[in-house]
Amino acid sequence: ISNVQRVTFQRSAPFRYNSPVDLPKHTQTDPWRFALESLQEGRRTVLVFVVDHSGSVPGVTGTKIVLSGEAFAGTIGGGAAEMQLIERAVAHRGEAEIYRFRHTPSGGGTLCSGVQDFAIIPLAQNDLEPIQSIVDTIENHRTGTLMLSADGVTFEPGETTPHAWFGEEDSWAYSGPVGLEDTLYIIGGGHVGLALSRVMATLPFRIVILDNREDLPTMAVNRWAHELHVVDFDRIGDYVADGERSWVVIMTFGHAHDRQVLEGLLGRQYAYLGLMGSKAKVRQMFAVMVNEGTQKAELDAVKAPVGVSIGSHTPEEIAVSVAAEIIAIRNRS
Repeated sequence: ISNVQRVTFQRSAPFRYNSPVDLPKHTQTDPWRFALESLQEGRRTVLVFVVDHSGSVPGVTGTKIVLSGEAFAGTIGGGAAEMQLIERAVAHRGEAEIYRFRHTPSGGGTLCSGVQDFAIIPLAQNDLEPIQSIVDTIENHRTGTLMLSADGVTFEPGETTPHAWFGEEDSWAYSGPVGLEDTLYIIGGGHVGLALSRVMATLPFRIVILDNREDLPTMAVNRWAHELHVVDFDRIGDYVADGERSWVVIMTFGHAHDRQVLEGLLGRQYAYLGLMGSKAKVRQMFAVMVNEGTQKAELDAVKAPVGVSIGSHTPEEIAVSVAAEIIAIRNRS
């Protein structure tokens, strides 16, 4: 977590949940959308947000739940911490507060041993405008910066900033990104591209499918990608942004197209550039490219064959292997 100042908070004795059946029920609604609708309907609404964490915890900085009435949306990691914070938020009255939860390994099944700092913020009508802006930003696949304090919620659409947390006994503030900062470009909208879209849609990535085939059935039924485009592979560089937020997987129809796309993207910086294919295909293609003048160092940076080795064969298995490799690289960064 960037720009973090750690402090020790004095906390009251933790709540002990005794009657989970009486707690609010979970809804699959996006938490910010749930907060917006609850406030619009005039219901009491409480935001529980992880403003900081350290060690092994179930919910990292930026995770959240919103409670209203007999329901809540989102998650802060589940388990004892979530149940305890839900109960605390249900009972909470008055101003926003910061609550520290220390996880300790126990015989009850938890192996977590870290710390989470939670902001418990009763939302008010003056939070409607920033929350509406957050919902619009997310639904339009844009980004922005969220700011939380004892005064409530503020939001600036556009540029994002890293998670930042400052806290003292009587003063605290959090800021961090909202929206999908990372974009996954899947070049090839066939069966594997469709399967990869479905897997990656569960992760915080904006998904863009690029293919050069018109009326492709697997493109037509792809409801997980945020954007689908039919493009000219000779101009592939015009459609793929470079930089540390861009993740690229090449899985076109045929070796010739794979090489065409790869040559159009080499020499630029990406968080990840992968090429699907057998080891023999990749070895042969790369040997020809080096012989014709491509720098070997550029090809060495390509993840090829793409994905972790799990003996995958079906589109779904390949998608899982590619997603696992991307997650592993993203979590190391």
